[in-house]
Amino acid sequence: MKRILGALAVTSLLAACTTDEPAESPATDSQAATETTEAATETTEAPTDDPGGSDPGTEPAETESGDPSNTVDASEFTLDPSSSADYPDLAGQFLPVGARVGGHDGYDRVVIDYDGSEGVLNWSASYEDAAIQDGSGFELDMAGEKFLTVWVSGVRYPTEADGEITISGLDQSDIVADIRVDSAFEGMHLVFIGVEEPVPYRVEVFDDPTRIVIDLLDD
Repeated sequence: MKRILGALAVTSLLAACTTDEPAESPATDSQAATETTEAATETTEAPTDDPGGSDPGTEPAETESGDPSNTVDASEFTLDPSSSADYPDLAGQFLPVGARVGGHDGYDRVVIDYDGSEGVLNWSASYEDAAIQDGSGFELDMAGEKFLTVWVSGVRYPTEADGEITISGLDQSDIVADIRVDSAFEGMHLVFIGVEEPVPYRVEVFDDPTRIVIDLLDD
């Protein structure tokens, strides 16, 4: 009898100990959602590679060095003869390869493209009554009443491997009636631009790529 009572006492004591400790409640739906969100945040966050913290997509792109201006400042144009500071300098080894003509708001532009990187191009420009070819002295048959004649120094003779000088865009101009780009003769070559009447012009040299830009003011 005592053994039975002892066993009952031990059983009651164990039951009391078990009911004294609260059981863990299962996680609620809101707690599970919070834990999932925190885990996703930790996974997607990453350090930026931009040391300045700026968005590279908002940084302005750098313009190509040596680009001509697309604005018209009438004080930069002239009707008189003009030239670059070092004309004539014959030390260059450039080759004229083509001319491009384009119409713009307030002016038309002629671009003479060159191959080569040795030396510097220099120029002298003036309006003439006729387009007279250098060397032969022949008058060229060109459209126009007046001819903006640009002497360019610092060029070389073409070789058999060099192609012909190409001209494009003449139909895009309201000012330029005709254009002729001659090959080199004794370190210089000529560019003739035929117009109906003289208009103010400006001549500039740009690099990368090497080219001479001739703007004619539409006044």
